[in-house]
Amino acid sequence: MSKKSWFTLEEIQIKKERNKKNMYFYSFLFTMVLSALVTFLASQI
Repeated sequence: MSKKSWFTLEEIQIKKERNKKNMYFYSFLFTMVLSALVTFLASQI
């Protein structure tokens, strides 16, 4: 077995929390970019 599959419970919890924070950040960023794009396209009409 490889070393990278050996995680402690604390490491798994930290990784899950980091992934959750990243998901919130990227969903916020995606929403901002999408709304800016919609606003730009609406102003072109």
